[in-house]
Amino acid sequence: MAVDERWVVFVRAADRSGTLTALSECFSTRGVSFESFSTLDVHGGEGHIAITFRASRRLAEVLVRTLGRFTAVRGVRLERAGDPRVRATAAVEGVEVTSADGVVTLSVWSGVTLLAGSLDAVERAVDIARAAGATAVSLTVLRPLG
Repeated sequence: MAVDERWVVFVRAADRSGTLTALSECFSTRGVSFESFSTLDVHGGEGHIAITFRASRRLAEVLVRTLGRFTAVRGVRLERAGDPRVRATAAVEGVEVTSADGVVTLSVWSGVTLLAGSLDAVERAVDIARAAGATAVSLTVLRPLG
Protein backbone atom coordinates (compact mmCIF):
# COMPACT_ATOMS: atom_id res chain seq x y z
CA MET A 1 0.00 0.00 0.00
CA ALA A 2 0.97 3.60 -0.50
CA VAL A 3 2.84 5.46 2.21
CA ASP A 4 0.36 8.29 1.79
CA GLU A 5 -2.97 6.48 2.23
CA ARG A 6 -6.03 8.51 3.15
CA TRP A 7 -7.70 7.68 6.47
CA VAL A 8 -10.56 8.77 8.67
CA VAL A 9 -10.35 8.26 12.41
CA PHE A 10 -13.57 8.47 14.40
CA VAL A 11 -13.12 9.39 18.06
CA ARG A 12 -15.73 9.21 20.80
CA ALA A 13 -14.57 11.38 23.70
CA ALA A 14 -15.66 13.21 26.81
CA ASP A 15 -17.18 16.62 26.15
CA ARG A 16 -14.74 18.66 28.19
CA SER A 17 -12.25 21.45 27.82
CA GLY A 18 -8.96 20.46 26.18
CA THR A 19 -10.13 17.31 24.40
CA LEU A 20 -9.91 18.75 20.88
CA THR A 21 -6.57 20.36 21.68
CA ALA A 22 -5.16 17.02 22.85
CA LEU A 23 -6.39 15.27 19.71
CA SER A 24 -4.88 17.85 17.36
CA GLU A 25 -1.62 17.86 19.33
CA CYS A 26 -1.36 14.08 18.87
CA PHE A 27 -1.31 14.61 15.10
CA SER A 28 0.92 17.66 15.21
CA THR A 29 3.68 16.04 17.29
CA ARG A 30 3.88 13.21 14.75
CA GLY A 31 4.06 15.58 11.76
CA VAL A 32 0.63 14.60 10.43
CA SER A 33 -1.59 17.32 9.02
CA PHE A 34 -5.29 16.64 8.91
CA GLU A 35 -7.44 17.37 5.85
CA SER A 36 -10.54 17.85 7.96
CA PHE A 37 -11.31 17.89 11.66
CA SER A 38 -15.04 17.86 12.44
CA THR A 39 -16.98 17.66 15.62
CA LEU A 40 -20.07 15.61 15.00
CA ASP A 41 -22.78 14.83 17.54
CA VAL A 42 -22.25 16.08 21.11
CA HIS A 43 -24.76 14.61 23.51
CA GLY A 44 -24.88 13.19 27.01
CA GLY A 45 -21.40 14.31 27.94
CA GLU A 46 -19.75 12.73 24.89
CA GLY A 47 -18.68 14.11 21.58
CA HIS A 48 -17.89 12.41 18.29
CA ILE A 49 -15.06 13.70 16.13
CA ALA A 50 -14.07 12.73 12.58
CA ILE A 51 -10.50 13.45 11.47
CA THR A 52 -9.40 12.91 7.85
CA PHE A 53 -5.66 12.65 7.17
CA ARG A 54 -2.94 11.03 5.04
CA ALA A 55 -0.35 8.67 6.49
CA SER A 56 1.12 5.21 6.14
CA ARG A 57 -0.88 2.38 7.69
CA ARG A 58 1.76 2.04 10.39
CA LEU A 59 1.58 5.71 11.36
CA ALA A 60 -2.24 5.66 11.26
CA GLU A 61 -2.24 2.71 13.68
CA VAL A 62 0.24 4.51 15.97
CA LEU A 63 -2.11 7.51 16.04
CA VAL A 64 -5.08 5.27 16.89
CA ARG A 65 -3.21 3.55 19.74
CA THR A 66 -2.05 6.91 21.10
CA LEU A 67 -5.52 8.45 20.90
CA GLY A 68 -6.96 5.39 22.63
CA ARG A 69 -4.74 5.99 25.67
CA PHE A 70 -6.09 9.49 26.33
CA THR A 71 -8.25 9.58 29.45
CA ALA A 72 -10.92 11.65 27.68
CA VAL A 73 -11.21 9.17 24.77
CA ARG A 74 -13.90 6.51 25.06
CA GLY A 75 -13.41 4.88 21.66
CA VAL A 76 -11.42 5.13 18.42
CA ARG A 77 -12.18 3.64 15.02
CA LEU A 78 -9.91 3.86 11.96
CA GLU A 79 -11.27 3.48 8.42
CA ARG A 80 -9.81 3.99 4.98
CA ALA A 81 -11.39 7.13 3.55
CA GLY A 82 -12.39 5.18 0.43
CA ASP A 83 -14.35 2.56 2.37
CA PRO A 84 -17.99 2.84 1.25
CA ARG A 85 -19.13 2.65 4.90
CA VAL A 86 -17.55 6.08 5.47
CA ARG A 87 -20.39 8.44 4.66
CA ALA A 88 -20.62 12.17 4.17
CA THR A 89 -23.07 14.97 3.56
CA ALA A 90 -22.48 18.20 1.71
CA ALA A 91 -24.38 21.42 1.23
CA VAL A 92 -23.65 23.09 -2.11
CA GLU A 93 -24.82 26.61 -2.90
CA GLY A 94 -25.01 28.27 -6.28
CA VAL A 95 -25.54 25.23 -8.53
CA GLU A 96 -28.04 22.42 -8.44
CA VAL A 97 -26.54 18.94 -8.31
CA THR A 98 -29.28 16.71 -9.67
CA SER A 99 -27.33 13.51 -10.19
CA ALA A 100 -23.93 12.13 -9.42
CA ASP A 101 -22.79 8.52 -9.30
CA GLY A 102 -23.39 7.13 -5.81
CA VAL A 103 -24.81 10.38 -4.37
CA VAL A 104 -28.35 11.04 -3.29
CA THR A 105 -29.68 14.58 -3.68
CA LEU A 106 -31.73 14.96 -0.51
CA SER A 107 -33.18 18.38 -1.14
CA VAL A 108 -32.84 21.61 -3.04
CA TRP A 109 -33.98 24.66 -1.11
CA SER A 110 -33.27 28.36 -1.69
CA GLY A 111 -30.33 27.62 -3.94
CA VAL A 112 -28.76 25.06 -1.60
CA THR A 113 -28.48 21.40 -2.58
CA LEU A 114 -28.02 18.82 0.20
CA LEU A 115 -26.13 15.69 -0.85
CA ALA A 116 -25.44 12.38 0.91
CA GLY A 117 -23.48 9.24 0.12
CA SER A 118 -20.08 7.67 0.58
CA LEU A 119 -17.26 10.13 1.27
CA ASP A 120 -15.66 9.42 -2.14
CA ALA A 121 -18.95 9.89 -4.02
CA VAL A 122 -19.87 13.09 -2.18
CA GLU A 123 -16.40 14.54 -2.78
CA ARG A 124 -16.73 13.77 -6.53
CA ALA A 125 -20.13 15.53 -6.59
CA VAL A 126 -18.66 18.53 -4.77
CA ASP A 127 -15.79 18.70 -7.29
CA ILE A 128 -18.36 18.74 -10.12
CA ALA A 129 -20.35 21.47 -8.35
CA ARG A 130 -17.23 23.59 -7.81
CA ALA A 131 -16.30 23.26 -11.48
CA ALA A 132 -19.83 24.39 -12.37
CA GLY A 133 -19.50 27.51 -10.21
CA ALA A 134 -20.68 26.55 -6.73
CA THR A 135 -20.19 29.54 -4.44
CA ALA A 136 -20.17 27.77 -1.08
CA VAL A 137 -19.63 24.21 0.01
CA SER A 138 -19.85 22.55 3.40
CA LEU A 139 -18.81 18.89 3.69
CA THR A 140 -19.17 16.75 6.82
CA VAL A 141 -17.89 13.21 7.32
CA LEU A 142 -20.42 11.06 9.20
CA ARG A 143 -19.76 8.10 11.42
CA PRO A 144 -19.46 4.88 9.38
CA LEU A 145 -22.17 2.29 9.08
CA GLY A 146 -21.64 -0.99 10.84
